[in-house]
Amino acid sequence: MEITTKQIREFVDTFEWFREPAKQGYLEAAIDRLAHTLNAMPRLPDAGRVRVLEIGGIPYFMTALIQRFLGYQVECANEPTWKTDKERNVEILVNDAGERYEIPWKALNIEYDRWPWEDGSFDIVLYCEVIEHLTYDPTHSLVEAHRVLRPGSGQLLLSTPNALAWQYAVEVLHGRNPYPPYSGYNMYARHHRLFTTDELAYLCREVGFEVDKAYSTRDLSYWHPPRWERLARLADKAGWLRGRQDVIYVLATAKGTPRYVYPDSSPYPIYADVHAYPARGTPSVIVMSDTAAARFGQGFYKLEQWGGGVRWTGEEAQAVLVNNGEGKASATFFTGSTQRGPTVRGAIAVSNEDGTVVERQAFEVTSGVWETVTVAVPDGIGDRVRVTLTVDNPMVPSELDAKSKDDRRLGVAVREIGLR
Repeated sequence: MEITTKQIREFVDTFEWFREPAKQGYLEAAIDRLAHTLNAMPRLPDAGRVRVLEIGGIPYFMTALIQRFLGYQVECANEPTWKTDKERNVEILVNDAGERYEIPWKALNIEYDRWPWEDGSFDIVLYCEVIEHLTYDPTHSLVEAHRVLRPGSGQLLLSTPNALAWQYAVEVLHGRNPYPPYSGYNMYARHHRLFTTDELAYLCREVGFEVDKAYSTRDLSYWHPPRWERLARLADKAGWLRGRQDVIYVLATAKGTPRYVYPDSSPYPIYADVHAYPARGTPSVIVMSDTAAARFGQGFYKLEQWGGGVRWTGEEAQAVLVNNGEGKASATFFTGSTQRGPTVRGAIAVSNEDGTVVERQAFEVTSGVWETVTVAVPDGIGDRVRVTLTVDNPMVPSELDAKSKDDRRLGVAVREIGLR
């Protein structure tokens, strides 16, 4: 049975907690989305045993509503600014009728921290209107959501404002900036990155989810230019605004083992290609045809679809890799046009996390061929290894071929780099 906005109002109006002016303002802005999200949540049997993790619980409207209308157990992940020294935090809401709602919560940074719940703990992760506020690594949050869901059956329900909402195009036509403004509250208060339906579904699939639904829906709290409303309704009826409404919803099931993926190339360039920070899930081998696996430092260019997928280096390029006790680091690459000269000279080196070079191997290889170069990885180097490729005689394609407009200083075209 559908849960209505009238039912939501009648319920939350019985709580002193929700009567504060700021929370009432939040309710007015969010009530349409609250209703849609409640109705989008999976209905599971044996409701009293269903565990839900809600990301960004405060001010607990959705938390209490889920408990009341669906009967699920709900725990919350709150912003790191709420951290306490208590082992267990519980918010207790009691309404006018004496009904008691206990809300256990933990504070953490969802894009840096390992989430403090065991593998397979939850039936549902509710990740609504949060991912657009992240500044650093949404992939980590999706991997952790996958990990804490029950394997093969746990479901992620994710919602976020739509980067392709039709009214943004109207703003642009009128010469106005459609991007979200800054906020004076804190760095997480504003929207930092909006998604399209297709790219968010793609990212979820690459992480390891099976996407059951991905769509956009109209939300009454969003601005809809009156002059364009009739035309927009007709366009929607004709199917022209599919994927162009206010809010994206993705419902997905956790399958297999989650992967850390960082797409930085067409058709979904969600990340820049320079982000080699020491995060969880750093691979031990990077295959360039896998656009999502990269943990690059400075010096790698965008993916090019030839040779099985390659990335050119500059004069120096770095990758951060996890060390599982492998004995050597290697790089396989194309050495570039023979016009650059008969050979390519350079070195491959491994460094520990503080950047200290511990092994370096020079190489001189023939131009115009595929080569693999290696360097030893000594014991005790640490959990993460920085592999650096340097090229002493880079080439500039536009200087070698008058028809080329490529003025990059290129080293070698890497197909794979890793620890073996």
